[in-house]
Amino acid sequence: MKVINLYGDSFVKTCKDLATQINNSGEVFDVVVGIQTGGGYVAREVYKTLKEQSINATYVEVKIQRGSTRAKEVSHVKTILRKLPEFILNFLRILEVEFLELKAKFIKPVRHGEISFASEVGHLLSEGGKNILLIDDCIDTGYTIKAIKDYIEENFLNNKVKTAVVTIAHRKPIIKVDYKLFNRVLIRFPWANDAKEK
Repeated sequence: MKVINLYGDSFVKTCKDLATQINNSGEVFDVVVGIQTGGGYVAREVYKTLKEQSINATYVEVKIQRGSTRAKEVSHVKTILRKLPEFILNFLRILEVEFLELKAKFIKPVRHGEISFASEVGHLLSEGGKNILLIDDCIDTGYTIKAIKDYIEENFLNNKVKTAVVTIAHRKPIIKVDYKLFNRVLIRFPWANDAKEK
């Protein structure tokens, strides 16, 4: 497993590559949903490119996260990590993925946060017959994107939901994504706790 940095122009280019893969599939989407936080950054760039490629869709973001993400946000982890050399940061990322894979075998990951859409988007989805694209930055176990996909399918019937991510980190996530650029590649995005560039 390797770790790559995607900052600045390389991040934008990667999002454009994902948008091009989606566009080349021939699918036309009515609603694009970015999964905050990281997926929101990716989804905004993908959506911008899709609009340039003449795809007219409604854009919305939702948020749901795992407990460890909250813990990282309130700790001083970010300050400490940014002082470490990159090879140690890469090792820690790989170790974290291995730990999460092992943990997921015994404990079902928990996602926190209410999933809800703005009323106009909810009304649009309630009509049915819509193609919906869920976008996230990375899939670890896959529980986050699956929870949101399940929520849409259970609450807004007769819609078709597809998923897109930049990368899949885990060997066996619980969901198969429709569009991806990397598999078993860990990406350090600009908003990551261990990112040294913005």
